[in-house]
Amino acid sequence: MRVLLVVTPVNSHLLPIVPLAWSLAAAGHDVLLCGEPTAVETARAAGLHTVAVRAEPAPPRPPARERPPAPATGPGWQPDWDKLAANWRRRVGRVLDGYLELGREWRPDVVVCDPLEFCGPIVAGALGVPVIVHRWGPDLLTTQAREPAARALKDLAESAGSHGGLPEPALLLDPCPPSLLAPGTAPGRPVRFVPYNGAGQYPARRAGDGDGRTVCVSYSARTVEECGVSGISALAEAFDGLDGVTALITLGEPHAGQLGPVPANVRVVPPAPLSLLLDGCDALIHHGGAGTGLTALGRGLPQLVLPQALPALEVYGERLAAAGAGLRVGPGQQNDPAALRAAVGDLLNDPAYARSARACAREMRDMPLPAHIVPEIEELAAGPLFA
Repeated sequence: MRVLLVVTPVNSHLLPIVPLAWSLAAAGHDVLLCGEPTAVETARAAGLHTVAVRAEPAPPRPPARERPPAPATGPGWQPDWDKLAANWRRRVGRVLDGYLELGREWRPDVVVCDPLEFCGPIVAGALGVPVIVHRWGPDLLTTQAREPAARALKDLAESAGSHGGLPEPALLLDPCPPSLLAPGTAPGRPVRFVPYNGAGQYPARRAGDGDGRTVCVSYSARTVEECGVSGISALAEAFDGLDGVTALITLGEPHAGQLGPVPANVRVVPPAPLSLLLDGCDALIHHGGAGTGLTALGRGLPQLVLPQALPALEVYGERLAAAGAGLRVGPGQQNDPAALRAAVGDLLNDPAYARSARACAREMRDMPLPAHIVPEIEELAAGPLFA
């Protein structure tokens, strides 16, 4: 069986799919990722075979200081779907021909993509093969995005040979533990979240080196690049006066140099795979990324989520708090060390958060591993509809 991976050029969109790709390859199938440079680089680091998609040049992104401020978000917040749909149409139009060219040459039996990579379903529809969509974690907005995307891309899909427009996924894989499912999310096939946080080495300065309790602070590189270190500086200050608590903040250069002086119980360390860095940690503070959060939740760690101005990050924080496995601090208090200190103290001192996190971890362990999904994909690709 030939499996074509098609993902948007964002690291966090590919990382949750890597363990499934490994499982497919280990079962003897040919797996090939076709994508833009960011996706190709990440896939190669994970040991996957890749090919760069032929694409029209992307418009330059303005420097961070020139970008307009992101809109405020919150539970129930809705983006401008028409604007997003127009953005998706521009991006699909820029890369679709390259994906179609590769698909017709390589002839996959099945296409696997993330929820916002709409080229994958179009290529699958044009080739007459099933498409499998793999979610990242707690997610509602991609369910809501389906209708505006299908509407905006209908003529592009039909012109490519996908009759009827954007195909529905033949299989929707969902690594979200049941307790974190957002109401209104389209039902999917549960699959266990297996953490892959990128290539890296075992951290020399581990969380469990000292006494007391350790809290890991981990923001994605993209979040730090776009939002800066001001919020992390406030977090570092929040640990001042928390006796018996050590903060382990991961920051790469040059951002570590921008942080400035930190309290004695705060250590700034280079980035490392989070699944290794969490050894010995008692809790995690992060930006709301599903991959970051589920990596910790699988270990039963309670979390403090400081969602940045992206709707998917807001959803994770809201669902985690609803499950009782952590707390969420909104944008209005994220630069307030006193408010953050109170939240960290509450998270560590109330055992209910850790109990709920451990319950979520048990739910995750009961979900089928990616390797257990491989036979379903094999049957799907060989079924009468797609044979």
